[in-house]
Formats: sequence, structure tokens, C-alpha cells
Amino acid sequence: MLGTYHLNALFDILNKIHFIYEPQKLWEFVLEQACKTLQSEAGTFFELSDNEEELRVKAAHGIALDRLNQIPFKVGTGISGWVAQYHQAALVNDVRQDNRFNRQADIITGFVTKSILCTPVLSMKRTYGVMEIINRRSGVYNPQDQEFMTLLGRQAAVAYQNLLLMAEVSHTKVLMESLLENLSGGLIAMDASGLILVLNPASTQLLHLAGEKVVGKAASEILKAYPWFIEILQKTLRSKETVSRQETSVTIAGQPQRIGYTTILIRDHEKNMLGSGIIFQKLSN
Repeated sequence: MLGTYHLNALFDILNKIHFIYEPQKLWEFVLEQACKTLQSEAGTFFELSDNEEELRVKAAHGIALDRLNQIPFKVGTGISGWVAQYHQAALVNDVRQDNRFNRQADIITGFVTKSILCTPVLSMKRTYGVMEIINRRSGVYNPQDQEFMTLLGRQAAVAYQNLLLMAEVSHTKVLMESLLENLSGGLIAMDASGLILVLNPASTQLLHLAGEKVVGKAASEILKAYPWFIEILQKTLRSKETVSRQETSVTIAGQPQRIGYTTILIRDHEKNMLGSGIIFQKLSN
């Protein structure tokens, strides 16, 4: 069980770790704090490659990153490679007595490694890499240090996982905005309470609507000049049935126009009804 010193340090780090929004800064911060807390000379974060055969140096503290990048780190080789292979922490207070230690790193970097504490960075059984700190300045690494590093590694993995999710959501948002912006046909979507969810630029152009922001406003207000659109959205929502490739006549800017349309239902991943929509295109001038 962690003592007061380790717990306070861990809580202080966790209060800041989830407000870092760049992976590189995340690993640099975690390494710096780990070395500071456990009075270590240096630290390294290794990212596990997609094929889980290599470890790539992504961040370093107290040791030259460019020199580390000259060294091939393999899963199963060295102490960090052993941790990556078996997903277990390794506490070694005298590397000369451990045959897992890879001396090549010291030869290339000029750094003299005496002790190592290395832990996996994993979340939901997925290992993102390993975190290693080197040479405790006072005393030796102990089981509480190992527990601290294990918990820190797990929390760093959660923070990193959140960054990946944020990036994915951001990418999806940009993609959807681009699709809506460039869709030649109109797309209007309304939620179950009758508020506009989507009204793309083509809809604005085809229906001669004002260009102000309409998302979140009542469909009955935005589409008051087009009662047919309100009716078809409401009908689709009530019946929970859609139609495809239908045609109808609608008066647009005082002129009868022939349009083709398809209706859609909007559901969440649990199939709960969220709203309805219509995709349409003008067929005649």
C-alpha cells in the first residue's frame, strides 16, 4: 500500500495529467514527475509498435533522446523489452546482477545505469508501451516505488487513450462537416422534440433560407414557409418508417418545384429513436 508521500505525489500528478492535450507533452510530463518523485537521474518512455515487436523511444528525461534513438529496442530484449513482453513491472537495484540488462544502451549514450524501475503503460489490457526510470539518487527502489510507477503507468495510459479518442472524434467531426458542406443535395434532420439537428448549405440554397445558424432552433420556425418538410419529418418520426426515392411537388420561392427525396431515421447505438431526416434534390427548374 502506498504511503502518504507517494499518494500525495500521485494525486498531484493526476490533477494535471488529464489537462494535457498532446501525447508528446503527456509523456514528457509523466517522466519528469516520476523522476522528481522517485529522485531518479533519468527516465524514458518507449512506445510499443503496432506489430508488438519493437519499442520506440518517444520521450526521455535526463538523457539524450537523439542517442537513444540510435539504439534498436526489441520486445523481449533488455529489461524494458521484458516488461513489454510480459506486461509486468521490473525492479532492479543492481543491473550488473540481472542478465536481462542490455549494456548496449550505456555504451552508445555514455550513461552509466545502476538501477532500473520499469513498468508497463497499459489500459483495458492494451499495452501502449513501457515507462522506465533509472538510478535512484538516494537509497534503492522499493515496492512502494514500484506500486507508484504501476499506478502512474495505468493512469498515463488512460490519459493517452482519452487523447486518441479526442483525436478520433475531432477527425470524425471534421469529416462530417466536410461531407455536409459538399453534399449537392439538401439534408435536414430534426430531433424528437422538433429542433433542427442538421441543415446543410445545399438545403439553405435550395430552399432560399437565410444563412444564420439554425441548429438547435425549432423546425417549425425555420421551415415555416415549407410545411410539407415539417410534415414529412414528423410523419417519419411518428411512424418510424422511411421512404426511398420518392417524388413530390413543393412550392419554393413562389414557384412549384419537383423534388426527389428519401427519409431517414436517426438512432443511437442502442437503437433509441433520436430524430428523423430528409435528403432531397430539386428535379426541375
